[in-house]
Amino acid sequence: MKRFFLLLLLGVTLQLNAQQKKAAILVTQFGTSFDEGRKASLDVLFNVIKAAYPEYEVREAFSSPRIRKALEKKGIHKDSAEEALLRLKLDGYENVIVQPTFLMDGVEMGLLREDVKKVASFFKEIKLGVPILNSVDDFKAMAEILKERQIQKNELVMYVGHGNELSSNAVYSMLGNMLRKDGQNHIFMGTIEGWPDLETSVNQLKGLKAKKVTLIPFLLASGVHAHEDIDGEWRPAIEKLGFEVEVHFHGLGENEKVQQLVLKHLNELF
Repeated sequence: MKRFFLLLLLGVTLQLNAQQKKAAILVTQFGTSFDEGRKASLDVLFNVIKAAYPEYEVREAFSSPRIRKALEKKGIHKDSAEEALLRLKLDGYENVIVQPTFLMDGVEMGLLREDVKKVASFFKEIKLGVPILNSVDDFKAMAEILKERQIQKNELVMYVGHGNELSSNAVYSMLGNMLRKDGQNHIFMGTIEGWPDLETSVNQLKGLKAKKVTLIPFLLASGVHAHEDIDGEWRPAIEKLGFEVEVHFHGLGENEKVQQLVLKHLNELF
């Protein structure tokens, strides 16, 4: 009789475990090969999400093949979104929420949609979240976050994002317009691979009465673009105008309020 109850208890436990394994969250990040930036921003953001949903299996994927390859050379493996989803299926998860940490609905978001579409038939339910800047309210919240930084006298601030050649690049102009509407005329938005580009951004600063320009990555993590582009190209180009230039090597993912924006979008999927 005792053996019977033990077997019954084991069967119930296995059944409960199987039920619990049916729900998972996949956090999809672009990634960075810079260890400091990854640990300070992406790892922190991932752990914040993991702590917020202890009842779910929370896993991570990096969307950039170049970054995944660079990390492999360091002995660090990161699944692509498609690989991570297939691994979840093999591990018995039937319901999955995919939450991106991309700033905008650009190239990476389009590729993620394709990855989800490829494997959607394997799951009972798979939901895909939206990027950080997805609605007017998101932009207003981000503008408030950027305005919180204390500005010194005779200082200008240039936030530098990645940018692209798609219509989604307009997010930088929208955010810039919101900041100017609120009287933040000392804050500028520039992009590395979109518009406003480096030349346009430098021209915006010409003739302005300030002594210092602070360059801040408008990127989730401080990685190659912060070090090689912003510090390597933008800083010397602006110094030629006679400004003292300082570069901040901190990603947006380090900001608790930006982390909450990601959680807000994730919460919307429940």
